[in-house]
Amino acid sequence: MMIVPMEFDHLDTLTDIESKDGDARWSRAQFEKELKGEFRRFFVAVESPDVLGYGGYWKADSEAQITNLVVRKESRCQGIGRRLVEFLLDCARSEMCTTCTLEVRKSNAHAQSLYKALGFHVKGERKNVYQNPEEDAVLMEKTL
Repeated sequence: MMIVPMEFDHLDTLTDIESKDGDARWSRAQFEKELKGEFRRFFVAVESPDVLGYGGYWKADSEAQITNLVVRKESRCQGIGRRLVEFLLDCARSEMCTTCTLEVRKSNAHAQSLYKALGFHVKGERKNVYQNPEEDAVLMEKTL
């Protein structure tokens, strides 16, 4: 498996994965926006020719905020999510970020467990962040 920068050629596949396996339901237009933003970093986990997952962050001063991370359901529990997060953290460190934050569904215990194992800790909650179903987000942070 390789992790490569997201390109326009990936957009249809990412939109499909997001609609089936993601919980944020990003549109193609949202992925396009990630490609065009100066402070947006987005990457794709590939095992040629398949896209296994993706993740990205926004860089704001010395903070990286992970905005979306999804692994195809059929590719989960293989360490892909961990490798994506570790890759994002390494990229953020190389850009002199000192903190990384993220939000995760309150019900997503598996993801929270992964983030905690990677050194994130809970900073709080935001009410009704997610839709379909409506759900709170757990805010997590890690010092880099």
